[in-house]
Amino acid sequence: MASPRASSLVILITGCAQGIGKEAALFLARDPQRRFKVYATMRNMATRQEELKTEAGNILDDTLFIRELDVTKQQTIDNTLKEIIEIEGKIDVLVNNAALQSGAWWETSPMDTYYDLMEVNYFGCVRMTRAVVPYMKDIRSGRIIQISSGIGFRGIPHYVQYTATKFAVEGFSESIAPPLRKFNIWVSLIEPGYVATNMTKQFGENPSVIFAKTAESIPTAEERRIVTHMLTSDPEIVIGNDVLDPQDLAKQLQDVILSPKPDFRYQTSKAIKRLAREKFVDPTGNAVMNAWLKQ
Repeated sequence: MASPRASSLVILITGCAQGIGKEAALFLARDPQRRFKVYATMRNMATRQEELKTEAGNILDDTLFIRELDVTKQQTIDNTLKEIIEIEGKIDVLVNNAALQSGAWWETSPMDTYYDLMEVNYFGCVRMTRAVVPYMKDIRSGRIIQISSGIGFRGIPHYVQYTATKFAVEGFSESIAPPLRKFNIWVSLIEPGYVATNMTKQFGENPSVIFAKTAESIPTAEERRIVTHMLTSDPEIVIGNDVLDPQDLAKQLQDVILSPKPDFRYQTSKAIKRLAREKFVDPTGNAVMNAWLKQ
């Protein structure tokens, strides 16, 4: 993939009804050089595809194709992949983006919250990866890109359920990456902070306000005070002050797709890179704990 093939690169993206998935699908499908054919998938076509179709305009069914795919249902995965292979003969890139979030306090939220997030965010990623790898092995080429998070390697005192799922994705990816490289299949993690999509903006314009608000679900006043202070005294420790434009994230995604030897991890902002340096330089993990406790 160092240079584009004679035919376009076939890209499958999950979770394209809104947010990062939708913006990335549109950006790649609008490539002036027409290097990509993007299959933008979503769980509920009946109610969620109209916005993407409207924004796609004349690239719809030209370089952008919308298909139904639920990462929790193997049959929809198999059906969509079968169709893509019949039409294109290959899948060059998988972008595992579909995800759920929850800000419910970890001690009092029902266990179903944990199961639901893990089913989509982790097991959905595993299902999709297992489904595309045989096709990539056949052509001895591929990119598997996991949309992780800055809290996929750095736990925070809230969003516990979501954080756990992203940690699972990162462990899975780190384990499968070395043997897949023998087939020229490169696995990469993209670790964003706060991305200013319509989906995130609905919770508020200021990231620090969002994280302060999530603490409202904490049942005891003492813990609420502690966590609120941690999440608002230094917003950069959680998400960074530099809010990322979705177009910039899409550009980074494109760079990973086209790189002949992409990195395993990509942090999308200076703030997230700083958190990664703090995390990975210290094998004891104490640096992360001390960073939190000093707040």
